[in-house]
Amino acid sequence: MDYDIKVSVIIPTYKRAEDISRAVDSVLSQTIDSFECIVVDDNGVGTPGGEATAAVMAKYADDARVNYIRHDVNKNGAVARNTGIKAASGKYISFLDDDDVYTPQRLEKMYDKMESLDESWGACYTGYVKHQASGKDQYSDEKQEGNLFFKALSRSLYIGTGSNLFFRHSAVEKTGLFNETFRRNQDLEYLIRVLQNYKMAYVDDVLMEAFYDIRTVHYTFEQSEEREINFRNNFEGYKQGLTDKQKRAIQIMYDIDWMRACIGYRKIGELIKLIFRAKVPIYIYWRYAKYVYDRWKRNVSYGFDVVLK
Repeated sequence: MDYDIKVSVIIPTYKRAEDISRAVDSVLSQTIDSFECIVVDDNGVGTPGGEATAAVMAKYADDARVNYIRHDVNKNGAVARNTGIKAASGKYISFLDDDDVYTPQRLEKMYDKMESLDESWGACYTGYVKHQASGKDQYSDEKQEGNLFFKALSRSLYIGTGSNLFFRHSAVEKTGLFNETFRRNQDLEYLIRVLQNYKMAYVDDVLMEAFYDIRTVHYTFEQSEEREINFRNNFEGYKQGLTDKQKRAIQIMYDIDWMRACIGYRKIGELIKLIFRAKVPIYIYWRYAKYVYDRWKRNVSYGFDVVLK
């Protein structure tokens, strides 16, 4: 299939009129010679957020590279991404959250990387920096590429945010749209579906900046527990075809993540019960402790791989 342009960038936005211009400007500053920027306003027409966003976007009205689409009412992030996909005409589709930014060479380097690979490579990600609430910058140290389906399903592929998703349009067409029933983990669910059929490439350069989200919701232990259960139930079907050893490794990764949550919430009783129930091998705990220490010492982000003997 012939595509009109090289890359379509999709930016869903909701209640971030103060940030959207920064995100759009980072796209318009790209060095690649052919791209479009699709901003999908999910605030709803007539709402304060919608009108504030429309006022900001008015300055791009004469820029042919910008396609501003407004939802009549708020629908959710997955729907906004799907609206952008349906409007995209690029050979590649790249996503950007409305509070993050691209560095100028991001699209060009990702495009060149994917053009050097065959059609079995359907996705790509890059290094990134996250500006934390503490004021410190955390850099990514996740550099794996290839068949990453199992790693993504294990929740151990740390690509940062949805702003680090870059797909072949043909892979998106085969995979389908985002699951609009997902209110959380939309990006992860979609990435896992893509990686069932495609390999993922990596560009070893810091080409995206993620910012601390001041709107982060702080959940109670009970709410977090419900979210964890829903996550596991929603992703259970993706384990079909895996070996028993792989399924066990995924379960261990999920249990270790939940142990950390119990520690964070100071639910020591729940932690003790989970430790006895999970029966994680001692050597895994030891390796995980070293992993946590390394991330803390170097202030980097990368996933932990459960390797069973």
